[in-house]
Amino acid sequence: MIAYVGFGCRVLLAVVFLAAAVSKVRGRRDRAAFRASLGAFGVKPRWRPAVAAAVITCELATAVLLLADVTALAGSAAGAALLIVFTVAISSVLRRGTSVSCRCFGASTQPLGRRHLVRNAILLLIAALGVTGTSPATALGWNPAALMVSGFVAVILAALVISYDDLVSAVLPR
Repeated sequence: MIAYVGFGCRVLLAVVFLAAAVSKVRGRRDRAAFRASLGAFGVKPRWRPAVAAAVITCELATAVLLLADVTALAGSAAGAALLIVFTVAISSVLRRGTSVSCRCFGASTQPLGRRHLVRNAILLLIAALGVTGTSPATALGWNPAALMVSGFVAVILAALVISYDDLVSAVLPR
């Protein structure tokens, strides 16, 4: 049972990181807006293209690593590392009192706030749970129906994570 929870956590994170990366490269404007948003995090203009490319590459690589049992541990570690870096960056913006729109999943009118720290803490917990489904021994006895249910639930939960800003705004209006 715990292996299916771990598998679901890995799928959830893979979908979240894939959606984050894709939202930043959908079009020329999305890429430019993401690069420009890095200025609020203290990234100098000459470094923004490289930092943007590194973030997107790391998000994509993490998503891919999470999906295979043999690389899932590395994917969970990479995901946790990315989430920690993002959390530190968001914290620094909040401490400075700078208002920056969240570019986590593309264009958003929602400024970064404590709710993004909460979301990242939840995702870090999910990354830790994802490690539970990475044992090579469990891969030999997977039940296909249980995998499908676990994956389906993970995709639904990932959609909720991706829509987190909108959901929080609906429940807790400013």
